[in-house]
Parts: sequence; C-alpha cells; structure tokens
Amino acid sequence: MRLDIYIDDCCETCEQARKIADQVRERMPQVEVNLIELNGETPDSVFAVPTYLLDGVTLFLGNPNEAELFERLATQGS
Repeated sequence: MRLDIYIDDCCETCEQARKIADQVRERMPQVEVNLIELNGETPDSVFAVPTYLLDGVTLFLGNPNEAELFERLATQGS
C-alpha cells in the first residue's frame, strides 16, 4: 500500500502533512509513505495541497483527521 502526500513550500498547512507522514511511518510501517514536493508543478490528479492519494486514488484534499486517516488506512490494508 502506497500513500502519496503532495505538498508545496507555499502551503501553510503542509508542515502538518509532514508530521502526519511521520506518524503513519511510525504506526503503520507496512504503508509506503511518499512526500512529493510540487514546487509549482501540479499533476492533473492534484487539486489542492496537501493532497493524499492512496494507491493512486484521492483519499483526502487537505489534512485529514488523524483517527479518520488511520481508520481508512487500516480498512484499505485488510
């Protein structure tokens, strides 16, 4: 399972996304977490930053609630 988190330097909430990525890595080592720095280059699948994609499918636009994120990851992983 792969979680891609798209972030950008100009994004005020992306620092929280970095912390969330660290939490996922710590609590769910089976999830491959990739922070993808956009630097102004936005792919078609990204509408906002941060954007969370799970195995290529949009999971969240903006930072999710921690409980909801881990619940969704656990559900997808089973």
